[in-house]
Amino acid sequence: MFLKSLELNGFKSFADKTRMEFASGTTSLLGPNGCGKSNIVDAIKWVLGEQSTKTLRAGKMEDVIFNGTESRKAMNYAEVTLVISNEKEILPVESTEVEIKRRLFRSGESEFFINRNQVRLRDIRELFFDTGVGKSAYSILEQGKIDQILSHKPEDRRYIFEEAAGITRYKARSVEAQRKLERTEENIEQVETLLQEIKRQYESRKGQVARLNRYKELEDQQASLEVDVQFGTIRSYQLLLEQKENQLVHTQKEFSEIQQEIENIKTDLEEKEFSLSDQVEKRIEIQSRINTVREQIRGKDEQLDLLKQHYKEYHERKIESQKRSLEIAKRLEQNLRELENKKSYLITIDSLINEKKHDIAATQATIDKTLNEIAKWENEIIQAEISQVKEEESQQQLSLNLQEIADKMATELDKNIKESGYSIELKNKNYKIMLDALNDLLIKIREFKENQRELLVKEAVNLKTLIVKYNDSLPNFIDELMGPGGILTEKHSIDKQLHEGRQKITTIRNTISKLRNNIVDSNDVLETNRSTLTNLKIELGESVAQQDLTKILIESLERQRFEQSNFLLDADKESQNSSIRVKESLNQIKGIENEKEDLIQEGKDLEQQLALTIREIEDSNINLGSQKNRLNTLYTKQSEVRSSIDKYTFHIESLNEQIQSVYRNFFESYGKSLKEYDERLDAEIEDVTSLREKLSHLKKQILNLGYINHMAIEEFNEIKERHDFLSHQINDLEKAKGDLTKVIEEIKKRSEELFIDSFNKIRASFQQMFHRMFGGGRADLRLIDPENLLESGIDILAQPPGKKLDRLDPLSGGEKSLTAVALLFATYKVKPSPFCVLDEIDASLDDRNIGYFLTVLDEFSQTSQFIIITHNKHTVMGSSTLLGVTMEEKGVSKAISYKMGFDSERDEVIYGEQLDIALNNTV
Repeated sequence: MFLKSLELNGFKSFADKTRMEFASGTTSLLGPNGCGKSNIVDAIKWVLGEQSTKTLRAGKMEDVIFNGTESRKAMNYAEVTLVISNEKEILPVESTEVEIKRRLFRSGESEFFINRNQVRLRDIRELFFDTGVGKSAYSILEQGKIDQILSHKPEDRRYIFEEAAGITRYKARSVEAQRKLERTEENIEQVETLLQEIKRQYESRKGQVARLNRYKELEDQQASLEVDVQFGTIRSYQLLLEQKENQLVHTQKEFSEIQQEIENIKTDLEEKEFSLSDQVEKRIEIQSRINTVREQIRGKDEQLDLLKQHYKEYHERKIESQKRSLEIAKRLEQNLRELENKKSYLITIDSLINEKKHDIAATQATIDKTLNEIAKWENEIIQAEISQVKEEESQQQLSLNLQEIADKMATELDKNIKESGYSIELKNKNYKIMLDALNDLLIKIREFKENQRELLVKEAVNLKTLIVKYNDSLPNFIDELMGPGGILTEKHSIDKQLHEGRQKITTIRNTISKLRNNIVDSNDVLETNRSTLTNLKIELGESVAQQDLTKILIESLERQRFEQSNFLLDADKESQNSSIRVKESLNQIKGIENEKEDLIQEGKDLEQQLALTIREIEDSNINLGSQKNRLNTLYTKQSEVRSSIDKYTFHIESLNEQIQSVYRNFFESYGKSLKEYDERLDAEIEDVTSLREKLSHLKKQILNLGYINHMAIEEFNEIKERHDFLSHQINDLEKAKGDLTKVIEEIKKRSEELFIDSFNKIRASFQQMFHRMFGGGRADLRLIDPENLLESGIDILAQPPGKKLDRLDPLSGGEKSLTAVALLFATYKVKPSPFCVLDEIDASLDDRNIGYFLTVLDEFSQTSQFIIITHNKHTVMGSSTLLGVTMEEKGVSKAISYKMGFDSERDEVIYGEQLDIALNNTV
């Protein structure tokens, strides 16, 4: 099972339909920051059922829909399709290929599909239970997941172990069973509550029918007594009404007398108060002016405070501007020095780049020259080997010819010897005679005398005869054999050719050996030069990157220098303006203080006038006091009389209302008008108190009957039916509760067995993997609460080489990341996930740790598929496939893919041009 393809349409920045094909092994996902790489990870999580907007880096779920750009409209839906190979039937689907699709509309409506059949979100989640794949499993490992693994909360690490143990499905079943159990218990409680209520109602209905008839009898008696009571009440109200009307007439007369005296006193007071009002107005006017002066003084104080505050602010601003001007000038000078350094560094980088290019060209030329020499030597070897083969064939032919000549020479020699009669004895005899004659001649020559000249000649002639005779005794065929056309001469020629051929073959073989040694030496040189060329290209790339970065820094410094120059001008200008404002504030403060002194003096004069006016008003008030006291007394009495009038009037109205209320209440209670019984109003009526006692007793009897239900029989039958049904329901629910409790216990037991088994395996694997990833050290995993396996947190203890075994806090960022990666691979060793997405987990690893990481990753990529978002060039070069994400159009992501190959002549990895751009922007 592995991830075959991912198709995005309208998801986040992928506005166009984008399909990405994934291969087995390791795939690196490249692209510059902000191009949308992580949106691919979000898409995988989303289609696998992720519902957390925070995890998807969105404010609300609709934010995953492409929201438009300046040149594109927003889309109305987002769709992601994931195709997974299922040839080993790991997923419980009868298909070798499984297609998962999720679609979201802006209206909020969602759709989920498995192999194009619409399903629920729950179905997708359950499909991947215990496979290591899922929105919360360890198949997707991001920086946030690493943080969760390394979290201070050991409970947050459980999900990895639970997924590896294969208890996710059991856990979900347990949760579902627990929910069902809780619902069952709630249902039992509700049913028992209903049954208790129904039992109570069942008992209460029994007495209701018996009380119904008694109620009707008492109700008729109550109606008769009620009429007499109401008429007795009306009579009482009428007597009280006559009394209240007489009291009202007397009180109204007293009120008129009091009113007349009040009017007389008021006339006299008006005249005196008119004079007093002038004095009061004068006092008010003076007081108003005093208040105005005080407000003006307060205003001047506020102005002074504000001006002093302004003065302080302008003064501080002046000092601050001067200080800022000095700081900016200092930064400007520092910026200029840094700019000169960067420009000088740029010249150095440019020179270094030219040197690198020259070295690359020289190295390439050396490589080309070496390749040409090797090709030349290989051609010479081929020609020499051809010559060697020809010489060896010639040698073989000469050997055959030599054999033929030897056979022929032996035959002819035997034949000629027989024909010539050649004898070794005769040859030796003649040779001895000739030798003796020659010796005698030599002796005679030593003894030679002139007179013996003729003897001498005679002996010489005789010797010549002997020599001829010896020569005749030798066979002539030997001369023929050894002559220019003789067989022996031909043999000697062939021997010479064979000797020369063997020497030539030896020379050719030595030449070939020398050429091959030259090729071996040149290949070593070639490999060295190729390695040098690769390193030079990498160094050139790094130098070009440094050159680009330096140019960017120079441009930034130029901008900063321009901005700081403007800031300096602004600071100087602000300092000058602040100085002007300080002087203006001082002048304004002096003017306001003078105005304030004038107002203080005016206030003192007005205070004296006010005191005089107040004394005059007090004298007038004393004269008016006695009359006002009398008037107040009359007002009080008048008020009391008015209250009595209102009270009598209210009583009269209330009594009339109460009489009408008696009629109204009777009609509302009995549905009949009391006026129908008016003839009884003048008749003899029993004392109302006695009637009320009888009526009260009767009502108590009715009240004692309690609630009268006229539908008691029907309701009793209905309640009995419900009682029987609920009793049966409780029995069924209790049985279901017992079954669910048993299921939960079985799931818990099985989950604990699976969990502890996987935990121990992962623990042992983690210890080995940590030692391997760190090149030493040791690590361990511990359960915080071993007695509670399904809830216990998990502690990670780590001891890199040279450190003390401890929890993760003292570790560096790279060591923590490598520890998390070691735990991930340890989990994979116990239960590998079919595919895994790693989002920049190598970001904090140094080159040494990257080497360990890639070695282990290469091992696991034989059985699992890895998709890595990375910016690390070593990780990239260790991948078999590259996927690039670019943003050629602002706000719109585009995917490109290319399988890497190897150029044996150039000895380097090759890939597509667009992917090359993405790679350069990445690493």
